[in-house]
Amino acid sequence: MNGKMNMYRKSWSKSGHQGSRLALMAKLGVMTGVLSLTLAACGASNSSSASSATTSPAGSTTSQLTIEGTTAPVTVNNLNPYNGNFGVDLMYNSLMLVDPINGTLSPELATSFKAVNATTLEFTLRKGVKWSNGTNFTPADVVFTFDMLKKYPALDGGGVWDQLSSVTASGDTIIFKLSVPDVPLNLSLASVPIVSQAVWSKVANPVTYTATSPVVTGPYTFDSYAPTKSVFKKNPLSFEASDVKPETVAFLVGSSSQSTNELLVANDTYDFSYNYFPDVQTTYVARNPKYNKYWFPAGGVVALFMNLTEAPFNNPDFRRGISYAINRQAVENKAVFGVEAVAPQTGLILPGEQAWTDPSIPNDGLITQNDATALKYFKLAGYTEKGGKLVNGSGQQVSFSIMEPNNYSDWVGAAQQIATDLGKVGMNVTLNEPTSAVYTTDTEAGQFQAAMGSFGGSGSAYSTFNPILNSSFAAPIKSAAVSNWERFKSTQVDSELANLAAATTTSAMIKATYPLQRLMYTQAPIVDLYYGGMWGMFTTKHWVGWPSASNPYTLPATWDDDLLAILMHVRPS
Repeated sequence: MNGKMNMYRKSWSKSGHQGSRLALMAKLGVMTGVLSLTLAACGASNSSSASSATTSPAGSTTSQLTIEGTTAPVTVNNLNPYNGNFGVDLMYNSLMLVDPINGTLSPELATSFKAVNATTLEFTLRKGVKWSNGTNFTPADVVFTFDMLKKYPALDGGGVWDQLSSVTASGDTIIFKLSVPDVPLNLSLASVPIVSQAVWSKVANPVTYTATSPVVTGPYTFDSYAPTKSVFKKNPLSFEASDVKPETVAFLVGSSSQSTNELLVANDTYDFSYNYFPDVQTTYVARNPKYNKYWFPAGGVVALFMNLTEAPFNNPDFRRGISYAINRQAVENKAVFGVEAVAPQTGLILPGEQAWTDPSIPNDGLITQNDATALKYFKLAGYTEKGGKLVNGSGQQVSFSIMEPNNYSDWVGAAQQIATDLGKVGMNVTLNEPTSAVYTTDTEAGQFQAAMGSFGGSGSAYSTFNPILNSSFAAPIKSAAVSNWERFKSTQVDSELANLAAATTTSAMIKATYPLQRLMYTQAPIVDLYYGGMWGMFTTKHWVGWPSASNPYTLPATWDDDLLAILMHVRPS
């Protein structure tokens, strides 16, 4: 089974979203740093159970677009935007759409954003918006929504109220006052689904509310529900109704059998699915080369995390030696068969964040394996090669384990290659392969020597660096940490993160990341390896305009703003 990245994308979570191969996670606490470094649990298994999905061809009419949803029947028609099923993203608008590739904002319920200063953020609302029941959308709906998140913290998945002090309206302007400087919070604020005050003020418990008859502003509203198929129809009152071409969008339940599921996808059961296929050209494209397409862009950085509270990992020279000893391309090939690029040692995802690269760092931070350079850094750290072994001053060989979940084949393959590479410079590296549950518990508690992990992927530099480098997240060993599992601590870096959070212009933000990129490059608190993919698979038999390397307008996800952006681009073939 292939391990899947947590896509840290939104400020709120939908615990009910279970992707066909990816458990679709608590979405990104973009600016709060509340993020997990684990892989999302795979929904597929080796079970031989038959699929409950319809096997009719994708898009039996060109008015309906079909998407693969969960791998198990949906027992409850839950259309709550904060914890609901697939499709809710198409019904509830947020203030603005966030581009996960570069973090830019596009109008939704709001047409513009302005950082008045580091603690005052403003969104100007669109005029003339209607709810699907014909009533007017108002600024009061936005204020009510955020006040509801404050009253019910379980809805505030990204913890925006950790930074907010008030939300008010002045005419068509929504004013967010922050308790601390945090301009990047705008991405989290922009992503919160907005609900109707008239409807939700009468809900007894918004956390458990299933919203089976939703009142929405988005381009789609609810049509029909069955345990194996949910359908959403175009909302004629939406300001985006003319922007989306499919009259209906159907989410079909896939199969819990990986082999059956792959057969369903390859035979065009769905117009759009989210799956990892090894040797995708043979297993998917070649089955119908005229129509079957895929795009596996970077969705985050897969990296080697080290416990910085222990020797030898507490020495930056030693960590840098490890960075130079690893053949990143060989690691990527072993893990995902060459479909992703190797990652630079800066934390950035290129080319989407190319404009942010520090020009003082050579080759955009990409590091080529060089054992001689690695041994030079090991020597600076007090370790030398003797008789084919890398030893400390007492003659003891460097030995440690790399932990990764035993059912995530890509991370297991990556760790195997890393062990091989480090063995060439004299280390004795073994693999520790617990269950995913034990892996999560132990890494959060700092109970590991080295571990495979992932970070980033929101298009926001702050949400990349703050969770992994902010000292406030470095909980004591044996205490669970929400992030910064490696336990990196630096008051200087904390200050630089604060500078980034307070920057109000793009140019100031970019410059504020330079010292953070240099830290990643020169101290390697985490060793970046390769990009974890977003596994988008499409057929162009009925619909075209899917995101691609030549037209990367968003990432190919079947959830979140990505899906809404995709439906605004696709058109009948």
